Amino acid sequence: MSNISYPAITAANGFPVASSNGSATENRSGPQTFRAFVSQRNEIAPPPVNLALVDSEELIREILRRVGEDPGREGLQQTPARIVRSWEEIYGGYEQRAEEILVTQFCAGNYDEMVLLRDVEFYSTCEHHMLPFYGKAHIAYLPNNKIVGLSKLARLLDMHARRLQVQERLTQEVATDLQRILQPRGVAVMIEGKHQCMCCRGVRKKEGTMVTSCLLGAFKENLATRSEFLALAKN
Repeated sequence: MSNISYPAITAANGFPVASSNGSATENRSGPQTFRAFVSQRNEIAPPPVNLALVDSEELIREILRRVGEDPGREGLQQTPARIVRSWEEIYGGYEQRAEEILVTQFCAGNYDEMVLLRDVEFYSTCEHHMLPFYGKAHIAYLPNNKIVGLSKLARLLDMHARRLQVQERLTQEVATDLQRILQPRGVAVMIEGKHQCMCCRGVRKKEGTMVTSCLLGAFKENLATRSEFLALAKN
């Protein structure tokens, strides 16, 4: 086995800092940008690092270095800690279960018409670029003896939205959980979202709105029921 000497100076995540000629002994004179890192990574094999043992705030400081910033300057000193604290709220959906949200159900009595919660705002994070997408949702169901409080529909939406998501899956997960747990005669979910991954980068189209829907049971099988939902959702 050949002897490989790794540099004494490494980035926060354990990757070595290499010079432009491939040498791993040269100190960097300034922040290592992302493009420079990619180029250098291809020139020298990094030592194995267990990133699970690296402090989350230190990983964020290294990201700041990679984009060309100085994590030690005044405006950024507390940024890593703020980001880590925000994860509890932004990604809090991973700690929740739909069964706990919809556990309280009430008798619907003789009511068997549509229940619709319209224009419920949501905020989520696109899993492709980890940029926000947000908008409003319309959630409807046809009771089958049981109903739930309207706030529970909003909480179910938030649970799935506060994860890394794509809008198509978010729409389907809200609908299928409501159908699976409440067992109504039908469920309909429509979501309208604006995606920062399309607004602030790439094609940079800020006016585009993505619309997704998931129809189950009577909403999928019955044209009149489906048409009523679409008319009420867009009214």
